[in-house]
Amino acid sequence: MNTTIATKQAYCCADISNYTHWQLYSTTGITMNIDTKNCSFNSTPYYFTSVTGAGYHWVLAGYTAIYFSTNISFTIYAYPLATMTNAAMLTTSQTSKWNINWFGISY
Repeated sequence: MNTTIATKQAYCCADISNYTHWQLYSTTGITMNIDTKNCSFNSTPYYFTSVTGAGYHWVLAGYTAIYFSTNISFTIYAYPLATMTNAAMLTTSQTSKWNINWFGISY
């Protein structure tokens, strides 16, 4: 039988990145760079995301994939599941207030 004994205390930090931070990306997507400096992570944590807002969440894909993660930031991208241009996605992100909930955990 294998037994795992935790020897390090986990450090968690979370916040909400405002929908106003979305930017255009490619011809069909939008992107958001998320600043995590206020968390003071000592190393690159594991980041996790979800989206909130007034509606149309069903058109989003990809926002849970984390790119370029460091101890002070990470980047996400969102692509439409329905036919939509990047400009239409950006407009919808603003009118639907697609905030990004995120948390990071490091050991």
